[in-house]
Amino acid sequence: MPLQNPSMFQGQKKDDLLPNQTTTPHDYQKPTTLMPGTTTDNRPVQSTLTYTHSMQPPHPIFWGESEMGLNGLLSSQPAPEYWCLIAYFEFDTQVGEMFKVTSTCPHVIVDGYVDPSGGNRFCLGAICNVQRTEQSERVRLHIGKGIQLDLIGEGDVWLKCQSNQSVFVQSYYLDREAGRAPGEAVHKIYPRAYIKVFDLRQCYKQMCQQAETAKSAAAAQAAAVAGHLSGSKIVDGIAPVIRLNAAAGIGVDDLTRLCILRLSFVKGWGPNYPRNSIKETPCWIEIHLHRALQLLDEVLNSMQTDSSKMLEPGTKQ
Repeated sequence: MPLQNPSMFQGQKKDDLLPNQTTTPHDYQKPTTLMPGTTTDNRPVQSTLTYTHSMQPPHPIFWGESEMGLNGLLSSQPAPEYWCLIAYFEFDTQVGEMFKVTSTCPHVIVDGYVDPSGGNRFCLGAICNVQRTEQSERVRLHIGKGIQLDLIGEGDVWLKCQSNQSVFVQSYYLDREAGRAPGEAVHKIYPRAYIKVFDLRQCYKQMCQQAETAKSAAAAQAAAVAGHLSGSKIVDGIAPVIRLNAAAGIGVDDLTRLCILRLSFVKGWGPNYPRNSIKETPCWIEIHLHRALQLLDEVLNSMQTDSSKMLEPGTKQ
């Protein structure tokens, strides 16, 4: 069953989907930067990267067997019922229920208006909070038309800033495109910019690599406990099992974070701002991407299967 219906865009003008000024990925320039933060390898590190232009997505259609065929998909699992869940926060507190976006709605708008939420529109202005601070109240007044999220391909996500104010995004995809370590930078998206913020294949590759690293470290740790690890002497007062525990420090939460986007409205965070983390911003959202979470479930099940085989009698360590 296809995730979305491509015909839903028939009759819509291109300008309704994309900003007036767009560039192709080949013409797209790397993001400009704001104030420098710390330094790494004797070069300045920019903590906030800015995006003022738009990219042109490959095509305004969405995946299904008719478009890609099963061979083009990362998983043979059927499409999830909801392609994403969106949670709204004020500072470190979630406010209201999570908003579910069905797979029949390939794009969703998150704005600051007070209309009832439903379908493909999440109106933050209608959410009540008896403990709302003055800071959150002021920021909510400036969310305006907010953002639009588009699901393209099997699970890629594009973001359009429709507000008159910038939004700030935590995106591992944009980190990689900018040559940064995951979670190192905050990405400032200016009004009318249309940017890819999530790549499913890159996410899948990252989760597989991290899962393999954790599995290898766990196998080495098991060998150390069994006394099969060569050179198992204590070094600098640290037993090999403890060192391997550190190497195996990749948990399910770390892998789950690869499947989540975070975005704050109006106010940024990081070394360039007075707020250290997104949880110190007045209004922000967290977007859980379910196709990526489906793939993560497959990876974790594969790890459990491999671990069971290692524990079978007669299995060589």
